[in-house]
Amino acid sequence: MRDFFLNAEEQLDREAYDFLREEGEHFGVFPCFGIHYNSRIKLACFTEEYRTLGEVLPELSLDEVCDVSKAILRRIKALEGRPEVSLENVIWDQDSIYLDKAKHVYLICLPAVVPEESLDSLIYVRRVYALLQDIILQKEGGELVCRQIRHQQEKNFENWDTLENALDRRTPEEDESLTLKSINTPDVLTFHIRHELFRIGSDPAEADGLILGLDSISPVHAEIGWNEISFYIRDLDSENGTYVNNQRLRPGMEVPIGEGTVLRFAEYTFNVE
Repeated sequence: MRDFFLNAEEQLDREAYDFLREEGEHFGVFPCFGIHYNSRIKLACFTEEYRTLGEVLPELSLDEVCDVSKAILRRIKALEGRPEVSLENVIWDQDSIYLDKAKHVYLICLPAVVPEESLDSLIYVRRVYALLQDIILQKEGGELVCRQIRHQQEKNFENWDTLENALDRRTPEEDESLTLKSINTPDVLTFHIRHELFRIGSDPAEADGLILGLDSISPVHAEIGWNEISFYIRDLDSENGTYVNNQRLRPGMEVPIGEGTVLRFAEYTFNVE
């Protein structure tokens, strides 16, 4: 049994308390049972038939840890649609997340009133990212998965669907290469790019992808690379700029690209396939 104390009756969120008692298990959250204890309220969650994630973790493979992580994300997505509870009240640590024998995930969410200033803080989102990286790093090969998690955090913060997809990725075949095809250069150009650094420009001695005879293209205009998570493009301080989906890049900034991205070097446009 896990128990917790609220210092006063006013700290108990009655709507959340009723929701957890009546529907909590359906959403993978332990019901809380409350009793008055002197001037405080004692809340109890009965967890005896379950094991904590911290206990089970040494027995799990990397793939199993990723599956548990995805199950946690699915719990979050279901609970985010419920106004009765706040995910800021979930305890996001290995010893407060529980698994049953089938490795179904169960959470502890306290029915406490959330301070007004914390309602939109999204602190819980940061805690979830930290939790997932912490448990995955304990497994061999986990560093690559964590790099994908960090990439998703920077690119799509709070998008649980893309994060769940990232947990499945192991450098899939579609990420092994890119093809750039020009649509408005004087001659049609096609660049095939793999994981080696690929420079685009007008200097035959320095560029791998040559765009010749066009004064607006710098000698080494931009580069495309692979960071073990995704392909990216970086402008190399070109005179007339590099654009991703019509947005000019700040020189030196890495921007992820993939199939469907539209690139522009000065006024010359390429589709990414």
